[in-house]
Amino acid sequence: MVFTPLINLFERERGWVKFQIDSFNAFVDYGMQEIINEIGTISFGGDAGDFKLKFGKVRIGKPNIKEADGATRTITPNEARIRNLTYSAPIFVEITPIINGVQDKSEIVHIGDLPVMVRSKLCVTHGLSREELIEMGEDPDDPGGYFIINGTERVLVLIEEIVSNKPIFEREDDIITVRINSEKSGFKQRHLIERKPDGEITISFANLRRLPIVVLLKALGLETDK
Repeated sequence: MVFTPLINLFERERGWVKFQIDSFNAFVDYGMQEIINEIGTISFGGDAGDFKLKFGKVRIGKPNIKEADGATRTITPNEARIRNLTYSAPIFVEITPIINGVQDKSEIVHIGDLPVMVRSKLCVTHGLSREELIEMGEDPDDPGGYFIINGTERVLVLIEEIVSNKPIFEREDDIITVRINSEKSGFKQRHLIERKPDGEITISFANLRRLPIVVLLKALGLETDK
C-alpha cells in the first residue's frame, strides 16, 4: 500500500493509544483538581455550631499495595495481573476544618484510590527503557492505554464528539446552522443556532426548541435594538 510507510511512521512516532494516555494524564494534571475545586467547601449545621470542611490541593501517589502485614509498597502492572489485584494509586487531599468561622490546622487525608492507566505518567513503567521494562517483567512493545482491575485488563471505550466550546458552521440550501457544545468543569450544554431563508434566527438549547433569538435577548434584558 502506498500509505504503509506513513502508517508505520505514525505508529512509531505517536502510537495508536497515545490519545488515551494523554487524556488520562490531563485528568491527573488538571481534571481531578477542577473537580475538587468545584466542591470547594462542605458545610454541616447542627446544635454544636457551624462546621465546614474546605478542600484544597490534590496529590496522587504512585501505584502501591498494602500487604497482609500492613506494609505498603510499590506495585508493577505485571504483579497486579498475576495476583489479580487492581493497579491503583492513592489520592490525597488537603482538608481544612473550619469551626464557627475559625480555621483549624490543615490535614492531608487519603480519600480513596485511582485506577492507574498503564504507561501513563503515574505508571511505574513511565519513561523506562526497553531493557528496564523487560527486567520488570513488562512487554516493551505493550503500548498501554488500559487499566488493570482485579487482574483483568480493562479499556475505556471513547465516544467521538464534536469539539467543545468551538462553533461548527454548516450550510444546507439557504439555511445556516451553528452548533456549539458548551462545556465547563465537566458540564455540557448543546446549543443550535439556525438562520432561515427569511432571515429569522432561532436558538435551541436544553428543552427549548427554535426559540427566536429576539425573545431570548429581551429575556436577558435587551430593551432596544439601537
